[in-house]
Amino acid sequence: MSLPSQAAALTANGLRHVPQRLGGSLVVVVGIAGVVAVLIPVLAMYLGFRATLRGDGRDDRAIVLSRAAEDESESSLSRDAVAVVANAPGVRRDASGEPLVSAEVILPAPVARKRDHSDVSVTMRGVGAQYFALRPELRLIAGRMFRPGNQELVVGAAARAQFEGLDIGNQVRLQDGDWTVVGVFAGGNGSRESELITDATTAMAAYKLDSFNSMTVALSSPGALAPLRERLAADARLFVVVRSEPEYLEGAASGVNRLLRLVTYAIGSIMALGALFAALNSMYAAVASRATEVATLRAIGFAAPAVAIALLAEALLLALAGAALGVALAYAGFNGVTISTLGGALFDSQLVYSLSVSVPLVAGTIGLACALGLAGGLLPAIRASRASIAEGLHEK
Repeated sequence: MSLPSQAAALTANGLRHVPQRLGGSLVVVVGIAGVVAVLIPVLAMYLGFRATLRGDGRDDRAIVLSRAAEDESESSLSRDAVAVVANAPGVRRDASGEPLVSAEVILPAPVARKRDHSDVSVTMRGVGAQYFALRPELRLIAGRMFRPGNQELVVGAAARAQFEGLDIGNQVRLQDGDWTVVGVFAGGNGSRESELITDATTAMAAYKLDSFNSMTVALSSPGALAPLRERLAADARLFVVVRSEPEYLEGAASGVNRLLRLVTYAIGSIMALGALFAALNSMYAAVASRATEVATLRAIGFAAPAVAIALLAEALLLALAGAALGVALAYAGFNGVTISTLGGALFDSQLVYSLSVSVPLVAGTIGLACALGLAGGLLPAIRASRASIAEGLHEK
């Protein structure tokens, strides 16, 4: 009998005896299932957050901030600076010759989360008249656009779904009175759907501001970024920095990304270590209980490598069973669930995004489960293959 045939026969024999070692086998299955069921939603949270932030980025748009600022909340641009940037070469213009730019202010807006009625903040963004022309991926899906000069808001569909009091006709208590929700917008699969949008000059008047936070400009082409950056850096009237939109979003979210990645690794490592020890203990127990059986098989001609392969295969199949259970639990409990967490434009405001139990995510966690199963079975398999036949036959 060939080595693969021997290994297959020993594996089948071992699986037939799993009910006799049900407790130990369940320890492996449940341990691996726990790792997968916890790790998938944590990874989905990290990946969903990163994808939502990156969803707004386009190479033909740039963000202008004051030079010392790392993000919009730290930036301050004067009206004169905005006018200079708007008329700089490399800025795209619309059919009527107007520059496609939007000078913006960002402010916190208090709302309540629908799930638990807790008080949180979302980002209210005051924008210029060209904001939606700059972002054609966003479209009005209900109601109407806000009117400049009026305390009116259009809200992102994600924000409306997650927070109370953001339906059309509702009023949001902000600076200088109540602001009325007049429309809902959606699109882009990015963070903008978590925001409330209004007219920048109206917001600045209500909050008594005399400067903008940032400026978004449409570039005549992605290649226009470098010349625009050099020209504005050389202008003595300005103290600004220009970044492509993807570059800005990547940098601004790096701190939150690092935190989520750290949490993911910490939770995953602790649970994986626990599952690994559970697999080791279970497989060592299986080897000990089958010492006489293994010795008998070795005595009648089964090769030591076949014994090792069979034990590894058994550990792998138990890990796969645990992974399947964990994936089913994670998919049923978390796929498509919409959550909100800190990370909006102000980074202490809420960002709304959905969790997705995707095929690559499932494949990665199943791969980890298989690695844990094989690692847990490796030392017991080596021990079984090297055990003395004589000693095994004399065990009671």
